[in-house]
Amino acid sequence: MWVFALVVHVLLLGSIFVIYFRSPVIKGLTPQKRLLDYNLEAPAKRLVLIVTDGLRADSFFEDNCRYVPHLREIFMREGLVGVSRTRMPTETRPGHIALLAGLYEDPSAVLRGWKKNPVDFDTLFNRSSHIYAWGASDIIGIFEHLVNLNTLHFQSYTNDLDFSPGYESYEQDEWVFKRAQWLLQRKGDKLLESNSVVFFLHLLGLDTVGHVHKPGSPQFRKNLDKTERGIHEIYKEFERVFPDKRTAYLLTSDHGMTDSGSHGAGTAHETDTPFMVWGAGVARQVPNPGPGKFMPNDQGPPMTLLKLEQAQLTPLMSALIGLPPPMNNFGTLPVGYMNVSVEYEAMATYLNALQLLEQYETLQRQHNRGFFTPLLPAFETLSPLEIKTFKTNVKKLRKQGEHMLYQVKSQAMMQNALQGIEYYHGYYRSALLLSTTATFLGWMFYLYRLLAKNRGSQVELALAANAKLVRLTLAVSVVLLMVFLLLQRTPLDTQFYLMLPLFVWLKAVQPWSSFIAISQPERAYSAPAVKTTMWQFLMIIVCAELMVFTFFDRRLISLCFVAFACYNSWSNFQPKSMELYRWLALVLILSGFPLLPPSVGYQNWFMLLAGVIVIPVNCLWSAKARLSFANHVKYCNALILFNTAVCAYLHDSGTNIPLPLKMASWLYLAYAFAAIVVNQETKLELRLAQIGFNLGCLYATLCTSYEAVFVQLLTMELGLSLRAQSGQAEKSVLRLAFTLLLYTFYSLFGSGNIASISSFDPNIARCYLSHFAPFVIMGLVLLKLLLPVVLVMAVVYTHSEFVRQHEEQIYICLLLICDVMGLNFLFLVRNQGSWLDIGSSISHFVIMEVTTLVILVLAQVAKLLLQPHSRESVMSLPLRLIHWEALRAKPK
Repeated sequence: MWVFALVVHVLLLGSIFVIYFRSPVIKGLTPQKRLLDYNLEAPAKRLVLIVTDGLRADSFFEDNCRYVPHLREIFMREGLVGVSRTRMPTETRPGHIALLAGLYEDPSAVLRGWKKNPVDFDTLFNRSSHIYAWGASDIIGIFEHLVNLNTLHFQSYTNDLDFSPGYESYEQDEWVFKRAQWLLQRKGDKLLESNSVVFFLHLLGLDTVGHVHKPGSPQFRKNLDKTERGIHEIYKEFERVFPDKRTAYLLTSDHGMTDSGSHGAGTAHETDTPFMVWGAGVARQVPNPGPGKFMPNDQGPPMTLLKLEQAQLTPLMSALIGLPPPMNNFGTLPVGYMNVSVEYEAMATYLNALQLLEQYETLQRQHNRGFFTPLLPAFETLSPLEIKTFKTNVKKLRKQGEHMLYQVKSQAMMQNALQGIEYYHGYYRSALLLSTTATFLGWMFYLYRLLAKNRGSQVELALAANAKLVRLTLAVSVVLLMVFLLLQRTPLDTQFYLMLPLFVWLKAVQPWSSFIAISQPERAYSAPAVKTTMWQFLMIIVCAELMVFTFFDRRLISLCFVAFACYNSWSNFQPKSMELYRWLALVLILSGFPLLPPSVGYQNWFMLLAGVIVIPVNCLWSAKARLSFANHVKYCNALILFNTAVCAYLHDSGTNIPLPLKMASWLYLAYAFAAIVVNQETKLELRLAQIGFNLGCLYATLCTSYEAVFVQLLTMELGLSLRAQSGQAEKSVLRLAFTLLLYTFYSLFGSGNIASISSFDPNIARCYLSHFAPFVIMGLVLLKLLLPVVLVMAVVYTHSEFVRQHEEQIYICLLLICDVMGLNFLFLVRNQGSWLDIGSSISHFVIMEVTTLVILVLAQVAKLLLQPHSRESVMSLPLRLIHWEALRAKPK
């Protein structure tokens, strides 16, 4: 059953990418002609693209551009300045691809760990005669394999960068400036007569200092001052080496950054980046610039603040040096940004329209191959005849000199082409959404039959009476649908997901004897308290719907936590007892944590110190637990807590953390788990005490503010409520399944730690690293997310015998709750509008589809830690099964 569950959920995870986020890269395209082929000479012979990684628009325009005085000197004299809007995910690789290819993030890149696009694409570099690029290896490497090696001249440094407090991140930018200067000194004269030359300078310093010290900090402004000064100096060097005034410049950023030093989401700080374009072929004013204004200095007057999409910079750069847009480009050329003839700009717009039409026509031809295409709907706005008429009219208008007119027609055609591309990209979206819903319903029906175990119900009787008819109908449907999809030549992934629900329903309506074979015998669930009625199934749906709302406002989970805690536990305490007041105090305190700022990017040394104090007080309060700890446990945990406090203090004061302190953290990471495994204690409560002590101390090394206090209080409250539950109250599969789900989510959303996945704050690794190692830091982020869940599972297994006896029923119920929530989020996934909403909707669906499986895995980890092992069996521990009968036996 669990293998089937894993397969179904992996397939459901993939469904949203097939439904909503198909790869935008279209193969088999033909590049357009250069503008020179139309006897139009480009205004610029060379382009200098400077990308200041992580520079947000607010940092550029702050205090009337006070922190970019040298750049201000340029845009007050010439060129255009404004804000370009990026799209989510606001990360480095997607941002650079949007700039150089006009192509937004390919969702299929998740298969390569978001480090590389699985499908090759065209870029500005492919059309250039020579490319010179300098920067970080992970960015330069994106484009290195896409370009002709004869025109490629790339230099990069490794990404193993120091982010300790004493490190000057500006050295990364200086490395780029020096190598650009050396090239100009060596090859400047040879390149003077070359056309379509691109220089690409990737400056990573601001992104690095922003992650560590945050935008607005003195360190960030110091780096910004040196970077903008270096940009001005390299600009003067280009002007000295190339005095022909045929060089165009573009300065922009791949993404912005929040106040907490993170990026990846869709807030204005992350999506709004500055751009400056000046030099050869660049206009000074733009027709219809919009209402945006900004003050360039304290004296004024205000200047126009232009706004465009990041991908629009791609066709603009191409047009400045006489090249057609890259074949996979989705950007549209902004009108009026070039100081060129009307004919030149009109032809550049026309080439942009042809490039987009090439993508549209390719998709249209693929669709028209199907046998049933004449019977299916098509994109009526842009028929083949209308495209042919458009091209014919443009040729006539060009001969007549009506350049403005065919430029307007080209702009309208570009919008129609983009709509048509979107139409055919999402052609089967509604059908796929319907089929995935049917898959969900079939899977939930299968789980309900497993959970109910009621052979005499009306549902089971109806299935038994019509079993052959139902299965025959499904089998015939499989054959007919398969024939239709093959004749229509539908893409294979679409065929698979359209047929998936039929196979799931075939499994769901199988005879009752098959259920007996794949699950525990019915007598294991014979108690009425464990049976699941239709009313309880409806309660599962209601609980799931309530939990859905907590994803949209983390503060709502506080209300849900208080309500469920009171409903579930209040009656189990003696009235007016100290235990009741202690439990109430914990509930009220815990309910306040979701109202605090998310812990990611939020640093508070005093709150961290409070956590360092609460951990030993909580774990050593009980005399029985205190006496059970070995001396090495007490000393090692005390030392690591002291080490954590020292590391946090040194980091906050801007002092380098000594290597021995970081080595101590790594050693403790191994010790924390090893000490639990080799512990021979057999009593569950005492083993839980050591698990809480060791993992609590380990968790503290990864904290930046109040998280350690929160987790300690949460496990205390859960332990109190479970101990107080009476036997009758405990015997509810639904209640315990919801308890597992609520406390798992509360451990994530209560402190805001779930944001770590996208926020990627390197400061959580301050006790372990001083170098920017993304994969190591991500591993520590995941460890920080999972440790509280392991603690919660250990508390539940220790204090609830009912959970240990009825694991399968509880996890089936948990699967049902999560799948009802997942079905909600399937319809809430968005691919239009705010990219913050789009990214959040994907995250919500993914979280729900993996929650039960993650909880199940972490439950096994908790059981392994609670199980005593002989030293000889430690090496084979992962292969051993847990026998809870031995744990439940009372010691004599």
